[in-house]
Amino acid sequence: MMVFRKKQIVVLTLIIMIIAAGYLQYSYKKSSSSDEASRKAGEAVYVDNTGGIGENIIADEENKVVKASKEANEFFAEAKINKEITRSRNADQLTKIFEDRNVSEEIREQAYEKMMTMLSNAEKEMKVENLIKQKGYEDVFALIGDDGSIDVIVKAPSLNAAQVAQIADIVSRQANVEMKNIKIKPMY
Repeated sequence: MMVFRKKQIVVLTLIIMIIAAGYLQYSYKKSSSSDEASRKAGEAVYVDNTGGIGENIIADEENKVVKASKEANEFFAEAKINKEITRSRNADQLTKIFEDRNVSEEIREQAYEKMMTMLSNAEKEMKVENLIKQKGYEDVFALIGDDGSIDVIVKAPSLNAAQVAQIADIVSRQANVEMKNIKIKPMY
């Protein structure tokens, strides 16, 4: 019984750390977007009517790229926060089941195993994301499914075959997932 108590403390500590990381990321995103809005409001704008049609097309394309990049940034931040919130709720529910003395020992054991799987998946996802970022990608989102598959979304305009192979190798090694169960998608 003492082993369960120690494991429970470790699990709760990890859950609190995950929630704190999610909150910090959310706070950072919120503060950086308000800084950007205040900066744009006070910027001077230079207007020149000498620009040709070609320059207007290039400017329009640049605006589209900037908008797409901003949407991608929002996606990555929101997806990570939602993942952490969902995990936190699930962990709370599993903890309640585990601590409920009216629940059978078998159900409590299943709740504990599910919690350990959740923590293991969270650690694998974090390793995958960090190692892929280390390869020079700006942002990454990884999610391990209940069926053992993993989806990876990389902030990049496109990925060539070598980049996909490199990412798949990292995912396969770190998450112990077969190549056929790995889905990689660029987003920019």
